[in-house]
Amino acid sequence: MKSMVVKLIIGSLLAAGLVIFCPQIAPLISQVSTSPVVRQPAPVLPPPGVNHLTKVEELIFTMTNQARRAKGLAPLIKDAELTNVARAYSNDMLVRRFFDHTTPDGVSFDARITNHYHHWVRVVGENIWSALGYNPGNPQKIAKMIVDDWMSSPGHRDNVLDPDYTHLGVGVSARHHTIRATQEFVGRFRAFNLGELLTPRSVEAR
Repeated sequence: MKSMVVKLIIGSLLAAGLVIFCPQIAPLISQVSTSPVVRQPAPVLPPPGVNHLTKVEELIFTMTNQARRAKGLAPLIKDAELTNVARAYSNDMLVRRFFDHTTPDGVSFDARITNHYHHWVRVVGENIWSALGYNPGNPQKIAKMIVDDWMSSPGHRDNVLDPDYTHLGVGVSARHHTIRATQEFVGRFRAFNLGELLTPRSVEAR
């Protein structure tokens, strides 16, 4: 069983999405199992003509955690699986020339994340950004522009500063001076001891 709250904000340059999952039984089973073996997935490769701006990705991740620390929030953990999801989506938006949380064939952002992320999660979210024209020699300027745009938009800022999130992946792709940037957020279930009951929190739609 799943309870879901969805929030989408879509604009000409950036968009943010938020989905809350409240499974009632599966998390209890997953949390008493042994911890999964940590594995690093093979990185997503860019399609022909597309470049992954890895330095910009690193700077966005750092700036995101700086914004969280400034508000007294725990920093997000860099996640290789989420990075792959983010890069794959930025690639897809570039190659198929669209900008939305849902793909042209109808796959929503929460389905994309949960279908490719092999951990139990209770909340997922996504920020996306698009621009035409950039200076590849100045990754600091590109990253700051992206993060500043997200932080100046209430929906995107809510994702960046959401205390429920624990892990983050960032993917920035460029093709013919067009950029697509994606942030994938998840909040994993916390581990608990046997005998402790995990009750999903009530989350207000916002």
